[in-house]
Amino acid sequence: MPTLNIKTRILLFVVIFEILAYSSIVLFSNVYYSRALSNVKEQEIIQTFKSSANKIDHTISLMEQSAYNLAQHGLSLYLEHNKSQFEKAELKQKFSTILEQHFSFFELALGGGVWFEPMQMFKDTQYFGPYVYRDNNQIVFSWELSGEQYDYHSQDWYQLGKQAAENALPVVWTHPYVDEAGSLAPMMTVDAPIILTNGDMIGMATVDWSLAALTAFLETVKITDNSSPLLIHKASNRIISFPLKSELVMQTTPDEAWVKPLYSSSSNTKFNTFKSLPINGKLYDLYFLETKSGFILGFFSPHKDIDKEVRAVSQVTLLGGAIIGITFIVLIIFIMKHLFKPFDLVLSQIKGSIKHTDNEKVTVQNIVYDEQNEFTPIITELNFVYQQVNTHIAEINQANTALTKTQSELDKLNIDLELKVKTRTDELNYKTEEALKALSELQTIQKKLIEQEKHASLGRLVAGIAHEINTPVGVAITAASFVEDEVVHLEEKLQSCQLTKHQLIKVISDFKEGCFILKSNLHRTAELVASFKQVSVDQSSELLRKIELNAYLEDVIRTLKPRIKNSSHKVHLEPNPVEIEVLCSPGAIAQVITNIIENALVHAFGKHESGEVNVLLSQSGNEVSILISDNGKGMPSDVLECIFDPFFTTNRENGGSGLGMHLVYNIISQQLNGTINCSSIVGKGTQFIIKFPLNSTN
Repeated sequence: MPTLNIKTRILLFVVIFEILAYSSIVLFSNVYYSRALSNVKEQEIIQTFKSSANKIDHTISLMEQSAYNLAQHGLSLYLEHNKSQFEKAELKQKFSTILEQHFSFFELALGGGVWFEPMQMFKDTQYFGPYVYRDNNQIVFSWELSGEQYDYHSQDWYQLGKQAAENALPVVWTHPYVDEAGSLAPMMTVDAPIILTNGDMIGMATVDWSLAALTAFLETVKITDNSSPLLIHKASNRIISFPLKSELVMQTTPDEAWVKPLYSSSSNTKFNTFKSLPINGKLYDLYFLETKSGFILGFFSPHKDIDKEVRAVSQVTLLGGAIIGITFIVLIIFIMKHLFKPFDLVLSQIKGSIKHTDNEKVTVQNIVYDEQNEFTPIITELNFVYQQVNTHIAEINQANTALTKTQSELDKLNIDLELKVKTRTDELNYKTEEALKALSELQTIQKKLIEQEKHASLGRLVAGIAHEINTPVGVAITAASFVEDEVVHLEEKLQSCQLTKHQLIKVISDFKEGCFILKSNLHRTAELVASFKQVSVDQSSELLRKIELNAYLEDVIRTLKPRIKNSSHKVHLEPNPVEIEVLCSPGAIAQVITNIIENALVHAFGKHESGEVNVLLSQSGNEVSILISDNGKGMPSDVLECIFDPFFTTNRENGGSGLGMHLVYNIISQQLNGTINCSSIVGKGTQFIIKFPLNSTN
């Protein structure tokens, strides 16, 4: 990257500073005006909401007042009829006149009527309900709903009015419904009970409100260009207007994401906003509030629409700012170039005063500058510096000559040093090879010692088993000798004809007893031989096979009985309640258990102490745990830290090699792919925890 000169750097700094400063001002102004415009837009939306909500509430109020006034007209005619006893035709005409006049002046209503209780107007008339409705903006009077077919007394809107009378309510609104009796339009009806002074209800007046007109009005209201209204009757949860999903009109609100905010607001009469709600695969912002008359009025605006006007103003502001900034930068560049002309002249003279010769030497010569300005002192001082530079150049040339001579001497010393380094490196390599050879021999000796330890352990096993077998074999020989003597005596008495029946029975009984003794002792010998054979073969082989661990540990401990009998200690095995099948090298397990138990019998107890060694077998998932503990004298921490180290023993005076526990550690970690941990407390005993997988090949 080329190095910029001072003039360019100053100019670049001024331009960058100007850009940053002006950009900060423009961005700050843009953010400020954007926020201000957003606030104005929000206030505009709030006013639109309030205006729409007030219109709905005002319409509701007019409807209720209309129903109440119509009820009062009905009450007046009822009282006048009771006083004057009008003919039925005359009374119907009066109701027709009142209804037509009432609804001609009240154009907001779709229709309405006055509905009396059975037999109230005439004793022979059960249904008396004059009714008017609009047809093409014409008021049509009708008695069609006063009959058994419609039975207005059983209609929901009539029953709702009776409940209002019981609760002393002047008016009550029905839920939104479809006018199935006539226009099939969505509508709501306000009931005004007709109450006598004694509190009896004689009927009610109704005014029908067409929700289609309300829906049409809401669709003309826009908070943004693409906004869409939403109107929900809260008491019934029924949607009255929702152009975005017209199929939901006159249906209860569905369980969708945009519905939940409508009912989660802490203050329902407060203006609320929820951003980025998904509807029909698009994101909308929802603005809503609850009217005093029980409607939820809302508008859905596309997520980006609300900021469209703000963005337009921001873009104009940014564009204007950018044009002004670029113009100012161009002007600054032009002014800076004019100001830097004297500097350029001085710079060119300074460059010309410095010469480079072919042999890369630098020479400087004085500068001739006739102008009198701020650069004159600088040129004077620079000429003085040039004189000093020439003096120093001469001194440097002399120093370079001396340095060249010194460098040649250093090169010679470096060659001598490299020879010495090579000699030392060769000696070091030779010593390294000797050390590696000694390490290899040490590892070979260590393997032989470990193998000797295995054979020594097997030898102790053979000696113990031989001693154990000697007892049942001796008993068997004695029994066989006794049987042999009895046979000789029997033969002598048989030949001399002196054998009695009693003697024969006794001899047979003795034979049975002798045979029993022979059989039991030979069976005991066979068990010992089988256990010894299996364990000894396993200890001398590293082949993998599947074993049942409970039974195998019993065989291993059985082979240790001669060693245990010679001591005053006990070894107890607590097998797992469920059989445990393990794929491993059985000899490895036998070697580990034998070494640890023999180590405990030798080191854990004093000469005249009786101790216990417990072996606990358990399984957790795909892992087997063997816990071997004793209640002996324990080990201090310095001994515990070195227990698995090779050649470490506290019994070297009695022939201990220090390889037994090292062999155990290697077998568990390498052959069984497991772990062994040892803990000990002085005076309380020692505990080994062995863990390895059910399949030691994993």
